[in-house]
Amino acid sequence: MATLVGAHIPDLSSEVEFFDVLYLGIFIILSPAFDGYLNEGVKSPSSLLKEASFAVSHFHSLLHVFSSRFIIVLEGEVVNHYYVLDRMLAEFAAASALLANGVYEMDGVESDDGVEDSAKSPIVLHIEALLHKYHPGILPYYSRCLARKHKDFLWTGPNVQILPRSDDISSTIPFFGKGEMQDLTSHQIYTEDLDPDPPIQPDTNIEVGKRRVRADSLNLEDQHAKKRSRQS
Repeated sequence: MATLVGAHIPDLSSEVEFFDVLYLGIFIILSPAFDGYLNEGVKSPSSLLKEASFAVSHFHSLLHVFSSRFIIVLEGEVVNHYYVLDRMLAEFAAASALLANGVYEMDGVESDDGVEDSAKSPIVLHIEALLHKYHPGILPYYSRCLARKHKDFLWTGPNVQILPRSDDISSTIPFFGKGEMQDLTSHQIYTEDLDPDPPIQPDTNIEVGKRRVRADSLNLEDQHAKKRSRQS
């Protein structure tokens, strides 16, 4: 967390460093699902919870600074920076959920009666509870990513162009489209019915108490095939 809270001041005009900040912020947001010490329970050290909360707050402060100084252009459209964050967060969460469920199934978890338990991994339940509590607006897109088995942890959208805010740039924004867009026209994430796959509603009834390399994908088919072979 030290990198985010002051050890290094990122150059937010750089696409690479901007994405590095987003990836680190997303991991901090979802970290309670990966680390039991950060769960919002009575056993969690209060000092660690405060540090995590401060890191998330500082992350959003950096984004506020970014939005006051720069604009993002995707496919000729000026979009709000939260579109990029929310899309990445939903896709990262879905890829994490698929990985966690895949490992959970490979472990052959069994219930008390000896039958293999096909329920979701506890990590997935925590991920979905965090999204439901803090980022409910991206749940439909997260569910669609799960339905189509999204496996990429890194940004899958178009190239991001970062431009400094200035009077000259502001005067040209209308030529890009309709001003700053909350949702990208070609890939909307805040609606429930644009993707062909129906959304999967996450189970959130629990209490939780950069590199731009496209190769960082998840593929568990081979492992599942080996497991089935051993069981036959």
